[in-house]
Amino acid sequence: MNDEKQVLLDVRDLDVEFHSDFGDRIVTDKVSYQVGVGETLGIVGESGCGKSVTSLAVMGLLPRNGRVIGGEVLFDGRNLLALKARELDRVRGKDICMIFQDALASLNPVFSVGNQITEAIRAHTEKDKKAAQKIAVEMLGRVGLPDPAGIMKKYSFELSGGQRQRVCIAMALAVNPRLLIADEITTALDVTIQSQIMRMIEAIRVDMGMSMVLITHDIGLIAEMSDRVIVMYAGQIIEQADVFTLFAHPGHPYTQMLIDATPGILDSPDKELHAIPGNVPENYSDIRGCRFAARCPYYTKACDEPQMLTDLGDGHMVRCARNAGGVSGAQR
Repeated sequence: MNDEKQVLLDVRDLDVEFHSDFGDRIVTDKVSYQVGVGETLGIVGESGCGKSVTSLAVMGLLPRNGRVIGGEVLFDGRNLLALKARELDRVRGKDICMIFQDALASLNPVFSVGNQITEAIRAHTEKDKKAAQKIAVEMLGRVGLPDPAGIMKKYSFELSGGQRQRVCIAMALAVNPRLLIADEITTALDVTIQSQIMRMIEAIRVDMGMSMVLITHDIGLIAEMSDRVIVMYAGQIIEQADVFTLFAHPGHPYTQMLIDATPGILDSPDKELHAIPGNVPENYSDIRGCRFAARCPYYTKACDEPQMLTDLGDGHMVRCARNAGGVSGAQR
């Protein structure tokens, strides 16, 4: 994003820390990225890499034992981390909305679907109850739910997983947000429903001119939906590029291994998928060098040194000693 006027969300050097009985642990390391107006940014990586924590920090929704200890989160030029709770509430849920992975946990089982969507609309707009109910019905229909007026009267436990996820999407989009954060929203759904929901979200996003941050462990979904991609591993951004560059010329071994582990429609039936050995390290903030080194087939002594994000050109950034300047290159 070279044109600052087009930047909607600008996360700068974000550090998040969690406190536990075993001590304090920093779970993100100087995470920086931008989301442009009308752009979809994909964030991909295994579970435990810091994808969701970063977005919860942006929304101001970290659990009680979590806190931001460094960095800025600029939304349309305003630092969200410096806002008071009431000021943040005017942005969160209106200009920025988030859809969570677990739709069942996101909906209150003692209130009807219509009650919850209507309440969200009235909380962030000046619509009266009747107008808000009309918008809620229209949005439920827009996300592909049959008999939206009937769905308004139902409770979350009466709906299927796909229906609940569509209700959450309708609730988030009902106030016409400028930025949507979608966190693993298709994980619990079957493949057919996944495809339907993502196509529906993309159509609505384009129609509204909305920006989106798509968080997933599915790199195939990233390829289909994103304009730019961030690859996270163990709390760090290890690669970022536009989607075409990332898949044509992956610069980090981890990115290449994610791609190799994903089946494609055009692949030969005889293609062998390669699993990534090992697991994401738990105390990765204590690792001095490359945090992927223990799982990497290209490990060298240079990997034991701190790795910096290196610009390979055209905004393609990689944190790896195999790239020119990988150890001593300028950090973003």
